[in-house]
Amino acid sequence: MGAILKELTKKSRAAITFLVALVCAGLLSGCGSNTERSPVCIDDGDPLGPPCLELIVSEADFELIAKSGQTTTATKYMLPVDNDIRFLPLVFQNSKRFNLHIEFLIAVFVELFGELTPADYLQLIYNRATRTYYSGGIQRIDDIIEGRLYGFNAWTDLSDPVEQLELKEIRKIYQAIKAEFGPEKLVYMPTDNLAIEKARSWISPDFPVYLGWDSVATEVYTAGTCYGRVRRYTLSEFESAIRLGLLSWQDIVVIDQVPFDIETVVASVVTGGRQWELSHVNVRMARRGTPNLYVKDAISKFEEFDGQLVRLEATKSSFVGSDDRYTVSLANQTEAEAWWSEHRPNIGTAPEIDDQYSELDNLLEMDVDDQPMALIRRFGGKAANLAKLFDILQADYRVPAFGVPFSYFTDFMNSNTLLDTRLVPAEEVSYAEYVNRLVADERFISDALYRRQLLWDLRSRMEAEGRVAPELITAISQRIEEVFGSAGIKVRFRSSSNVEDALEFSGAGLYDSTSVCVLDNQDQDDNGPSWCDHSQAEERTIQRGLKKVWASLYNARAWEEREWYQIPHELAGMAILVSQAFTDERANGVAMTGNPSKSTDERYLINVQLGEEPVVGNYPEIVPERDLLKLDDQTGQVEKIYRDRTSILAEPGVYVLSDQQLEELGAVLFEIDRDYPLDTEGYRREQILLDLEFKIDSTGQLKTKQIRPFLDKCRQVRCSTPPDDYCQDENTLIDYRTNGTCDSGTGDCNYVSLETNCENGCLDGACQ
Repeated sequence: MGAILKELTKKSRAAITFLVALVCAGLLSGCGSNTERSPVCIDDGDPLGPPCLELIVSEADFELIAKSGQTTTATKYMLPVDNDIRFLPLVFQNSKRFNLHIEFLIAVFVELFGELTPADYLQLIYNRATRTYYSGGIQRIDDIIEGRLYGFNAWTDLSDPVEQLELKEIRKIYQAIKAEFGPEKLVYMPTDNLAIEKARSWISPDFPVYLGWDSVATEVYTAGTCYGRVRRYTLSEFESAIRLGLLSWQDIVVIDQVPFDIETVVASVVTGGRQWELSHVNVRMARRGTPNLYVKDAISKFEEFDGQLVRLEATKSSFVGSDDRYTVSLANQTEAEAWWSEHRPNIGTAPEIDDQYSELDNLLEMDVDDQPMALIRRFGGKAANLAKLFDILQADYRVPAFGVPFSYFTDFMNSNTLLDTRLVPAEEVSYAEYVNRLVADERFISDALYRRQLLWDLRSRMEAEGRVAPELITAISQRIEEVFGSAGIKVRFRSSSNVEDALEFSGAGLYDSTSVCVLDNQDQDDNGPSWCDHSQAEERTIQRGLKKVWASLYNARAWEEREWYQIPHELAGMAILVSQAFTDERANGVAMTGNPSKSTDERYLINVQLGEEPVVGNYPEIVPERDLLKLDDQTGQVEKIYRDRTSILAEPGVYVLSDQQLEELGAVLFEIDRDYPLDTEGYRREQILLDLEFKIDSTGQLKTKQIRPFLDKCRQVRCSTPPDDYCQDENTLIDYRTNGTCDSGTGDCNYVSLETNCENGCLDGACQ
């Protein structure tokens, strides 16, 4: 109330003060207490009905106060922002008696709004900083598909995109109206373009949203073509199918919701819920080039194709705000097998590991100028990439880190043994020999469930039974104290495989990371909690951390991914990046030097969330902030910030990153984009984005923790040169459309052709 009083004119302030006193005295008994308020909408006997209603029980109640037009029947509402008894409760205006909302307020609540001016009125409802009430319309429409709907909107300042209400604000309005509104079905129905654009950006809102013909029916995240058998699942059925090993790269998976991740390789993913830009599913499919899309009512849309072998093509729209497209048609086994043979990737062998190098090098000690491939062979992709970044990055943005090379993993795999019970009699073999035997096992290769079981057993044995050399534990303990300054500081052991963070094979999310505490090794017992983090019930010893990360090389999802790319598993190895563990971080995020969701968008994409909440999941309750930065391509200065979506965890109108922080981040990204050394491996440099993980630490300082390349084969590909039209026969012309679409998996342009019957014959690629 106080904020509004400061903004209103003196006359309006006096009027409000008078009414508050009046209401507290009589109309709203027990002002400032929890006492139930008295009614404020009093029937005055007018033939057109009462001036307003506080409760709409039935459709007849709605019709009593709603005004009918040619296509809709509508009324208006007003709802206090704060649940404070000093303000009017939710009221529904009688629009048969009052055309304008301000007219209604002045006439019915004269003591409060009798001298309200239009400027006062706007301050009352339009802007977040001064708003006391939410206001808007409620209209009834009959939709051909949805049936009868009661849709509400909310009035805001249409000149300012920042003023458009966030999901949590609309949810609050929906819940308040729904509690006092009986007719079904109540939905949020924005009517102006900015509000519609805002609503389109929401992912899985927990209340119904109706956008009419503008509703998002299809959203393609990774465009492309694939062949496979359609498998439809609820989310729980899908998770069960994964556990049982029922899916393969020859299946098109249709799921009613968005899974957190998909560990196995599939031909395509179709979800009935919309995905975050950086959800695990979205990122994994994009890096693999696998068609991935949202389809409204996906389960029913694909019902006729259930179990059938089909060709699926997903296409992104060239027009902002318009729906993407997909086509699905029955296919035969011969054409499917031909397509699989041609399109299954084969990126060759993995980088050979150096199993002799044993130094625990600080990242800044690594030689990135001479033989950069040697770094990958010694320390893996993640550590090598970060070392190259730190070589060009200002000290303020770095974090302490060092590497544990492959040689220790090799020693562990060769020196530890297990009993291979597949043989009769069972035979004791080293971990390394066991992996070689799995690769040659026909049942292991062909039976997905059997494969997952044996991999789980291998990882379990490595973590529970594997022995780590004591001298290595001592060396790592000393190195942690040297690099981080204390044995009592928590650090992160992060995977750094030789098949990870590469241009053609990202490996994002395939392997495990974990926290480690030196003091847990020094306390002479195995009892938790961890000395460095009392929230961890178990000790986080060095040997535990090493074995957990090493064993993750054989995660089922990692194995399936390498198999799809035809990478020899016996050549894969695991080094470790030891880096700072952040505590009490203010924010964490992922920044891309381009927009991976739209190859024609050159703006930098930032996804960021408060604290340590993830930015790569797909949970509706923690949707992160999304910002886009337009930079001057000469100076690297941020020219414009596009606030595309706020964090659902932040207060409305509040951003995780300030403009100043985004400008700093944009400048850092520009320098990295310009100076970071890359082996383009035959691709154009502009096709390669850089994917940077960052933190805002407890002091507010920007820190970088990981960098990897992201290959976008469609970036700057213009599909505007179709094949020449040709005569299929003497009377049939095959006519190609001028503009085609780019296949994310191949980078090739696909063009739609039309078959035209030529009445006077076809000659030289044209109808006569």
